[in-house]
Amino acid sequence: MMNLTLDDSRRLTGKSFIWDYPGAIMDVFVSGIDKQRVVEHWQKQVNILLQAVGWEEQKTDYRIFDDGISFVISAPLDGLYAATEINEAAWKLCCAKLEHMPLPESLDTIVELLNTAIAQESHPELLALVARAEAEDVPILVDDEEITLGYGASSQTWRVDSLPEPDDLNWRKFNRIPVAMITGTNGKSTSVRLIAEMVNLSGKCCGITSTDFIKVGNQVLDEGDYSGPMGARSLLKHPDTEVALLEVARGGLLRRGLAIPHADAALITNIAEDHLGQYGINNLHDLTRAKSIVAKALTHGPLILNADDAQLVKVSKLLPHVLNKTIVWFSMKKNNPIVKQHLNNGGSACFVYQEKMVYQDAETVLEVIEINQVPITFSGAAIHNIQNALGAIALARALKVDWDSIRKALISFHSNLRDNPGRGNKFEYRGAKVIVDFAHNTHSMKAMADTVKNMPAKRKILLLSAAGDRSDHAIRQMTDAALKMQPDLFIIAEIEPYLRGREAGEVPEIIANEAQLRGLPQQKIKIVDCPLAGTQFILQQIEPGDLVLIMALTQRQEICQLLQD
Repeated sequence: MMNLTLDDSRRLTGKSFIWDYPGAIMDVFVSGIDKQRVVEHWQKQVNILLQAVGWEEQKTDYRIFDDGISFVISAPLDGLYAATEINEAAWKLCCAKLEHMPLPESLDTIVELLNTAIAQESHPELLALVARAEAEDVPILVDDEEITLGYGASSQTWRVDSLPEPDDLNWRKFNRIPVAMITGTNGKSTSVRLIAEMVNLSGKCCGITSTDFIKVGNQVLDEGDYSGPMGARSLLKHPDTEVALLEVARGGLLRRGLAIPHADAALITNIAEDHLGQYGINNLHDLTRAKSIVAKALTHGPLILNADDAQLVKVSKLLPHVLNKTIVWFSMKKNNPIVKQHLNNGGSACFVYQEKMVYQDAETVLEVIEINQVPITFSGAAIHNIQNALGAIALARALKVDWDSIRKALISFHSNLRDNPGRGNKFEYRGAKVIVDFAHNTHSMKAMADTVKNMPAKRKILLLSAAGDRSDHAIRQMTDAALKMQPDLFIIAEIEPYLRGREAGEVPEIIANEAQLRGLPQQKIKIVDCPLAGTQFILQQIEPGDLVLIMALTQRQEICQLLQD
C-alpha cells in the first residue's frame, strides 16, 4: 500500500546538510512506491510553480533516505516563507497525481495565492542592505523582526521595517569578533564552559550559547535552550561579547542550517547514537555528516576533531571544504595512527602522553599540564573529560588564548554547580562521594559508568531513569552501559513528566528486567516513584566510603539541594 506523509516543512536560513543556500526544505515519509518516481513527480510540480511565479532561476535538490525524501528549493532571503508554501503546494499536487485524486485547488488559484505570499514578504531594502554588507565584508544577522550589522560592541540593530540606507552608513565601524562553534553528541556544554573559562582568564569577555543558558562573562542572560540561531544572534549582538562560543545542537543544524556563515574555528567532540530517526537522519554516518555542517563555516580556521572517534575519522576524508592542514586532531594516545600521520605531515594535535596533556604543532611540543592537576578528570578516572579538555585546549589555541590562561582554567574549572551544572557534579555527603549527572544516552551513560568504575569505593550505588520516548532497545542499551559501574545497589526511578506515551511503571520494568538478565540479583534492585525519592532513599542508608552515581533527567535542582543540606 502506498503511503505519502508530510513530516516537516521549514525554512533554511543558512548552510545546511544538503547545500549552502537559503530556501525551504520538506521531509516526507514514503513507502509502497519507488522514491525516485516520487521525486520526479515532485520536481515536475515544483518546476511548474517556480516558472508560474517567476522564480525560474531558483535551484532545487533532494535527498532520498531509508523511509523518505527531503526536497529543497532555494529562495531569496525575503522569500523563505513563500518558498515553503511553494514546496508544500508542489507536494500536494504531486500526491494528487500519484494517488489519482482530484487537485485540491485549481492551478490558477494556487499560483495566485503564491504570488500574494511572495508580494507580502518582498523586502528589496533588506536585500540591498544584505548585499552591501557582503560587499563590505561586514557580518550581518537577520531575523523576522530585526537586522544587525557587526558583532559585539560594534553592532547596531534596526527593525526590518525601518532599515537605513546603505550609503548613509559608516561601514568601517562594524567589526567581527572571534567566533567558534562546538558540536558533537556529548561533551558540548562541558567543552564550551571550559573554553569560556580559558578565554575569560585571558582578559577577554567570553559569551556562550548552550542548551542550558546564554551567558556573557559571568552573567547568565537567560536560561533555556539557546543552541540554535536565535541564541547565536542574541549573543553576537550583545555589546559586552568579545569572543563568542556557540554550542551547536544537531536539531538546530537540521532545522535551520548554520546560524552564521563564518566562524574562526569549530570543534566536534564525538559522535554516538542519539536522536536517530529525525529529519531523515537514520544512521551514525548521516548523523556525523549532519554535525559536520559546522565545517562549512570555516575558511581558514581549524576544525578540531576527535581522532579516537571512528565516525569522525571516516567523515573527515569526505569534507572537500576542509583542507587536511586545517584539521587539529585530539586523542587519548600519541601513537594514534591518525595523530601520528598528521604530526608527521606537519599538522597540529593535542594528546595524552605519560599522564600529561601535550600540544604539538610543526614548531613545538609543549607539555600543557598533568592530568591529575585537572579537577574535572577525577584524577584521570573521567576519560570523557580528559577528551573534553584536549578538545578545549586545541580550540582555545585556535582562538589565540595564551598558555598561562589555558593552564589556569584547567586547574580552576571544577565539576560543581557553579562551573559545570548538571555534568558530573561531585558532592561529599557523610564521608561518601555522590556524583550527579545529566547523562541521557548510551554514550554519556557509559562515560559516567566508566568513571565510577575507575574510582575506589567500599560500596557503589546507582540511580537511573530513562525517558519513555526511547525505544525498548535503547533503554536496554542505556541500562547495560550504566551497569558497567558494577553497582552493589541499583535504584530505578520513574520520571512521570517523561512518560511520553508509556504506561506508568513500564520503563522501570524494562530497566529492571535488563538488569536481572545481566546478572544483578532482584534484592539489589529497587524501583521508586521519582529521582528525588530515589535520592532520599539512598541518603537514608549512605555510609562513609560509598560512591553514588545519580543519573537524573529531572529534579536535579532538588537533588543537589538535598546533597548540600
